[in-house]
Amino acid sequence: MAKFKPIGKYIWVKTTFGGEKTNEFGIIYQERSKSKFIWSTVLAIGDKLTEDIKVGDEILWDVSQLKGGYGGNHLVHQDWVQATN
Repeated sequence: MAKFKPIGKYIWVKTTFGGEKTNEFGIIYQERSKSKFIWSTVLAIGDKLTEDIKVGDEILWDVSQLKGGYGGNHLVHQDWVQATN
């Protein structure tokens, strides 16, 4: 995996949405949570982050802010984070 460093107040996270499902036609897809908030694991943090979040932490963030992502990896702004674990 390439080394990735978010800029500013962004956090790169890995999200697991609940596992794979297969529909009646045999198409495999990722099940998405119906919740507005979702837990994710922090993979990297931006250089201007003002919150006490470190790589490896679990964060609860507002998934309704999400505009896209790839393979469960997302860029999350620190303002979207509601809690850490």
